[in-house]
Amino acid sequence: MKQDSLTIPGLLVASLLGSILVAALLEGRGAHATLGEERLFLPDAKYLKPILLGFHGVAADLLWIRTVQYVGAHVETDRKFPQLSKALDLATSLDPHFLEPYRYGGLYLLYLAGQPQAAVSLLEKGAAANPDRWELPHDLGRYYYLEARDDGQALHWWERAAKLPGRPEYLPRFVARLYAQTGHAEMAIELWSELYRTAQNDFVRSL
Repeated sequence: MKQDSLTIPGLLVASLLGSILVAALLEGRGAHATLGEERLFLPDAKYLKPILLGFHGVAADLLWIRTVQYVGAHVETDRKFPQLSKALDLATSLDPHFLEPYRYGGLYLLYLAGQPQAAVSLLEKGAAANPDRWELPHDLGRYYYLEARDDGQALHWWERAAKLPGRPEYLPRFVARLYAQTGHAEMAIELWSELYRTAQNDFVRSL
């Protein structure tokens, strides 16, 4: 049987299921609820995935949009986010390679919900699912450096991020400075020497 003959019925079924899912995700509150009672429809990922027929990314996109709306509603009212962590976990379980829920969701958990451990767990989940992306270990390093004041953990994550393709040019400098701050003078000197040797312009060499 040709693939096209399977694709069209499959798309029709997925469209129907998608419509049901969209309606559920967008039904944030009952007709008589106030804005502060904004709630999300959050089924368990293991039950939701089989009915999506592979359209996990679409569902994750919809849930992420709905989560942003949820956050906005509660920022304007009670500033409480009881469903935020679960919503982010579901979105990233549906599409483990969707970076926005990890990165912005981590910021929401940290600065709005006051849940640093949930933020760290979310970013660690993302780093494990996306080992070739620099953004998530970068964000973990930033948290440990600026918020937790843990130079050792910041060094661990930034060193990992600095080895990945596409990372910002400043990351190796941060790693070298952290090696110096954590008492690894020889490694810091070695890294600074390598940065000087491989720098493409005089400005970078002068840093």
